[in-house]
This record gives sequence, structure tokens and C-alpha cells, in this order.
Amino acid sequence: MKIVLLPERFHEAFFRWGWLSPAVLPLAQLGGRGLFNTLAGCYAVWGLLSFWGRRDRLDRPIVLLYLALLSAFLLTIPGAIDPVGGLRTWLGYFMQTIMLLLIPVALRESPVNPERLLSSMALFGALTLGGLYLLLLYYLLSGSGQPFDPSAQLQEDNLPFLLPFLLAWLWWRSPSRWRYGAMAGVIAFVLVYVAIAEGRAALLGLIAGLSVFCRMVLGWRLRWVTLLTLLVLAAGIAANTGPFRKAELDSQHPLDAFTAGRTALWRQALTHPPARPWLGMGIGNGAYASEVLRFELGGDSIQVKHLHNFALDAWYETGVLGVSLLMALLGAVLVRLMQSWRHLSIRERQHAGIWLAAAAALVTAGMLSFSYTSRQLACYLFVSLGVLIYFSCPHNGEASPPADGDTGPDTR
Repeated sequence: MKIVLLPERFHEAFFRWGWLSPAVLPLAQLGGRGLFNTLAGCYAVWGLLSFWGRRDRLDRPIVLLYLALLSAFLLTIPGAIDPVGGLRTWLGYFMQTIMLLLIPVALRESPVNPERLLSSMALFGALTLGGLYLLLLYYLLSGSGQPFDPSAQLQEDNLPFLLPFLLAWLWWRSPSRWRYGAMAGVIAFVLVYVAIAEGRAALLGLIAGLSVFCRMVLGWRLRWVTLLTLLVLAAGIAANTGPFRKAELDSQHPLDAFTAGRTALWRQALTHPPARPWLGMGIGNGAYASEVLRFELGGDSIQVKHLHNFALDAWYETGVLGVSLLMALLGAVLVRLMQSWRHLSIRERQHAGIWLAAAAALVTAGMLSFSYTSRQLACYLFVSLGVLIYFSCPHNGEASPPADGDTGPDTR
């Protein structure tokens, strides 16, 4: 009898607590690529084995669009320069993006699950922030003799994504008299780390996420959101002006120098499009376009691995078909959410606003930094989209109960 019940217990364990595993992944990244891939792979296999009995809860239009995206990416592999590497990249992409289907199914198990996921994201987000500062202290105080290189050693990319969850937890759980002070303190800690890491893309992502959070969750008026945006931008520049003076590196091409060569990459990609316009070079094969990914800056020849813009990367590697389906999937989730917005309670709108802020931070930073196959856009963005799919369905049931100290949105 115990042997018969083992698979069922395995499946039930996933929907009790295993589905929360994505919250651990940003912290796991501090342990290296191997740890992250192992946890993400185990989650994908466990989830796929468990959700089949609940497949009737899937959102069929989104599922079809997602399968079309995977199929289009798979079609780019035959004819690629490195089909084996392309298949490996495709499998990794599937392993991470499958969370788009697993998360909404798990959220429908209980009306308190959105609150559980938010609390988990806040907890492990705080641990990740603490871990990053401990690593920073190690790099600064280490006697290894190696020079400190913040742009290479520090890992600021996930902080704009995690910030909305930390702020939401403080907004709902901290005493009202300390609420704004605690939130300002967290913003300052994140901003200082991003500034030290010279992460200009992360700074813009932080600003985008913070703006959406203040507007959608706190209910601030547009003028206050704009003022906060300008203050954070000014503080980020003042904290470390070096990355914003890169135009001085090449007086003949100041825009290319200021963007660290990104504008040069984008011009070259548009001037030399992939030979297969519909299918591109093949997923994971963009690095072979060496003539596009090499540029001159200040007399030095620099070679990079991708175009530092997730949309252009998707276009160059998967062609018009792949990038169109990717954008269609993102647009479909947002349109569905907009259509369902008036059916949501205030609490549900606040929850959806938190995940919108996290998604906005990732997409904004991805326009200047990440590839579409990066962990940020293949994993964390698809987790966010999965939660937004859940909130876009008005039949989810009653909203989760308000947390202690919840006073509703701030309308100032």
C-alpha cells in the first residue's frame, strides 16, 4: 500500500511546498551556475510529473502560444552552425520557462497561495541581498591580492526584480510609523549595491520596477512617482559617477562609448541581419556572428557574446518567427490582465501590481543587458508572467485575506 501511495505523495508534496522553489533560485545563483541549474531542473521535472492530474486548470490559449514559441525555437536548430549547442540551449530554456504553466496551476490550489509565494520571495530576496553584501565585504577585505573589479565580481542583476517583494512585505507587515522609513532603507541598500557594481541597466530596471510599484501597489499619483524616479536616478548617478562618464573614452563616438558599445552592436546587427530571416542563426548560436559582435571603442577591439538587448538577441537567433511569438506571448499576458483588471479586488490588484513591477524591472534591464535565454528573462520573467496569468482569470476565487497592517493603497 505504501508503494502505491508514494507517487501520489510525491505529487501532493509539490503542490504543498515544492512549487515555491522558484523563490530560492536567486539565492541559489550565489552558489554558482551548477547549483541553479540543478534546482531549476529538479523543479521542472517534479512539476511536470505532478501537474498532469491538474492539467484541466491550464489556460489553453496561453499554453498553445507557449508551445508555438517552443516549437519555433526548436525549428531554428536544424541548419544552425552548432545544432548540439542550440539543442542544449533550447532544453535549458524549456526547463526554466515551463514555470509559466506550473505557477498558475499551483496558485489555484488555495486562495492563500499568492500570499505564500509573495512571503517566500521576500524572505529569500532579503537573504539574497544579505548574501550579496557579505560577498562584497569578502571581495573588499580578502587578502588574495587580486584587484577588486565590481563590474565582473558583483551580481546586481537580480536586485531590481527582488525589490518589489521586499517593499510589499514591509508595506503590509511593518508598523505604520516605521513603514516608509524601512522601505527607504531597503531601497538605499539596493541602490548602493547597484551603484558600486556599476550596473546602469540594473539602475534603470530598479527605477522602472519602483515606479510601477508606487503607481500600481501604493496608488501614488503620477507627479510623486516622477519625483521619486528623478531622485533615485540622481542618487544612483551621484553614488558612482564613473559609469556615466564613459562618453569621455572615445570623443569621436561618444554615444557608443557612453553605452559601452551597445549602440554600435545594434547598428551592426541591423545592417547585417541573419542569413535566415524567419529562423535566424539558431537558438544559442548568436555568438558565431563574430563580425556583428565585435566593435571598436577608444582604439580597442572588443568582442562580446550577445547583443545586450533581449529583443534583438531573439530576432538574430530565432528570426522574425521566434521574436514575434515571444512578443506575442508577453503581450497576450498583459492584455488578458488588463481585460480582467476591473474584476479584481483591491488586494488582488496590489498583488498583480507587485509582479508587474518585477516584470517591468526585468524587461527594462533586458533592453540593455540580458539575452532572452538568460536566467532573468527565461526563468524569473516567466515566473512573473505565470502569476499574472493567474490573476487574469476572474474565476480564481476569493482574494487572499489581508495581512496585518494592510490599510489599502496610498492615494496621495
